[in-house]
Amino acid sequence: MTEDLRLDAMAEEYLSEIERAAAALPVNRRAELLADVRSHIVVAQAEAASSSPAGIEDPAVMSQILSKLGDPEAIVAAALADLPSEIPPNSTARTASRVLVKTAVILLLIGGLLLIGWFVLYVLFRSGHAG
Repeated sequence: MTEDLRLDAMAEEYLSEIERAAAALPVNRRAELLADVRSHIVVAQAEAASSSPAGIEDPAVMSQILSKLGDPEAIVAAALADLPSEIPPNSTARTASRVLVKTAVILLLIGGLLLIGWFVLYVLFRSGHAG
């Protein structure tokens, strides 16, 4: 029976506000949020219809249903707060790996220069003592 109820223009506008505010949500989470809110509206309409069949036609009833759901911005903010932090997998490991590679290259270059320097000093001192 709840599927038979149609949403009026006020409810559709409310859902449109949620959809606009939810632009930052991932597509699947935004669709899920809209479906949940739509379901709440339909259930509330069914409850209103069971108490008074003319009640679902009354704009005041729809206004009351929507005000109970809350501000669209607040609903979206709660949905955003529920999202897990978006740290790509292995990004920390990749960053650490890059730092280690750069450090190793720098140390090898410094070590190579030290080795060449020691060799030059050895040759200079050896030729100085031989002469």
